Amino acid sequence: MTTKMQLVKPDGSILEVQFAKGLHYWADLQLPEGDLAAHIDNVLNFPVREDDIYLATYPKSGTHWVWEIILMLQKRSTDYEKKVKEFAFLDFRDLTTVADLPSPRVLNCHYPCHLTPKEVLSQGIKIVHVQRNFKDVCVSAYHHLKGFGHYTTGAFDEFLPIMLGTYGTYFLCSWCEYVRQWEIFTKAHPDQIINIYFEDLKKDSVHEIRKLNTFLGTGCEEALLEKIALACSFHNLKKADAEFKENPFAKLERFDMYRKGDVGDWKNYFTVAQSEEVDRWISENLPDTQLAFRYSL
Repeated sequence: MTTKMQLVKPDGSILEVQFAKGLHYWADLQLPEGDLAAHIDNVLNFPVREDDIYLATYPKSGTHWVWEIILMLQKRSTDYEKKVKEFAFLDFRDLTTVADLPSPRVLNCHYPCHLTPKEVLSQGIKIVHVQRNFKDVCVSAYHHLKGFGHYTTGAFDEFLPIMLGTYGTYFLCSWCEYVRQWEIFTKAHPDQIINIYFEDLKKDSVHEIRKLNTFLGTGCEEALLEKIALACSFHNLKKADAEFKENPFAKLERFDMYRKGDVGDWKNYFTVAQSEEVDRWISENLPDTQLAFRYSL
């Protein structure tokens, strides 16, 4: 069942939000079914193939980056995929179009662990989970929503409460709950999942790509791993995205997905008080975690 709620923006206008099964969704993002609960059910029951890879990320955690890396590892080539990752995006795509994609598919989804397609879990499909420090996620999400014209037109101060659930709704879901669920899953199924940190990938891309190569069994030589790291540098991916990629959204102007890709950009937006508030929020909502996020390199 989908619940609809209204949020009053700082400018006084109203934003309608859908809520179902622990997920919040801006109503103007236009799900194919028009209903969040129906779309979640379709995602849960999405049929997978044994050679699928499931890329799980909280929004703005490096999805495009790692999706391209995985495809290059699979193809053993540094040729860019002409389609963008949204073609295999489960969140708000018509899933019949995703089902028709040729193998191998790198399915990608921002849904939390408990809303993962059932067959991914039952068939032991390999899962790549990418996570990023919450403060940089906040800043990236702020600019992302501004670029699409959703909710945020004002200052960062007006957006941060959405990330913290201050008004009773979140940007998708609670980040703390998201990473906590995948941490629990990893402890129970360590052979099915690899956890990659955005910050580690930024600091030493070859090392993290080498780990992915081993986990996925793609068998790429070291020289190719280094070439993939270069091809998937921020500058080169930004260039490829602008000059080579297809836009799957005919009615939606796709703005530049590659803004900065930095670690520590949050320092340009957070006040000391806001940073301390987030530290308390994470401490309260992630007790006893073994996750260790870095906020600078």
